[in-house]
Amino acid sequence: MKIIIAGVGPGKNDLISIAALNAAKNSDLILFPRSHDKPGVAENLILQYVSDKLFFTVLFPMIKDSKRRSEIIFEQLEKLKSKLQEAEKIFFPVIGDSTLYSTGAYLIEELKKFFPEIEIEFIPGISAHSAACACAKKFMAMSEEIFSVIPGTAESKKILSALSSCGSAAIYKPTALKNKEIFDFIKTKFPKIIRVDFAGLPNEKIFEGSQALENINEYLSILLLNVI
Repeated sequence: MKIIIAGVGPGKNDLISIAALNAAKNSDLILFPRSHDKPGVAENLILQYVSDKLFFTVLFPMIKDSKRRSEIIFEQLEKLKSKLQEAEKIFFPVIGDSTLYSTGAYLIEELKKFFPEIEIEFIPGISAHSAACACAKKFMAMSEEIFSVIPGTAESKKILSALSSCGSAAIYKPTALKNKEIFDFIKTKFPKIIRVDFAGLPNEKIFEGSQALENINEYLSILLLNVI
């Protein structure tokens, strides 16, 4: 049995790799991640190309309680165990890249409790910050400049420490930023501030300067600091 964790990019049709599409088409079963009861970006994208496969959805609750999150995922996989056993290749698509802030890590952790010898394959995808920079027509970093990728869900002290030591940065999930000190620090240190919502998708929006730090309420948002 093999599980293929495939990054499908930001969700734009022409930015998914041929490798990911082929893996989806050659799989026996597809598991789609969801954070609520509606289809996600990865699910909508794959179903445009592959609609004849057996598939199931798995809820990945957006909670910080890792123990409870594991229990919820485990319970769902337990119900699917007989179907999973019949599959030689299982395909699991995630937005962005397969190895960066990927729900695939949570899935593998629980799958191994049922199938300890399961083989794992990763297919890379275009990361959210790469897509955001491309949409904003900016370079992430040049020469010896340090570029940091920072989760907005991290502790404020860690975020400030990371921002202090880099020349440019991308902040994932900026909706989680609540500390005024972080916003003040960003305004003070980084003269170039850009926010990209829904990078590469039809409802893409780009905000610059102080506007980029206002009304941050979209999950698919990236803050870009001092990109060139």
